[in-house]
Amino acid sequence: MTERDLRKLEASIRLKMEDIKNQKVSLKDSGIGGLMNMLKKADEAAYEKLMPHYKQMVAKYNIFK
Repeated sequence: MTERDLRKLEASIRLKMEDIKNQKVSLKDSGIGGLMNMLKKADEAAYEKLMPHYKQMVAKYNIFK
């Protein structure tokens, strides 16, 4: 995976997180979990940087259970 692909993946994850916060899509329907796993395999440092934000978002915005 190239550096450009990693940046696009990270941007996609951040965009999905914003959509979840704005209740445009549910956590389950967003597919963000698969993207996070893909990021973990490709770039562990970027994954570790995003994970606290992801956990905080899940705790606050998981209203679609």
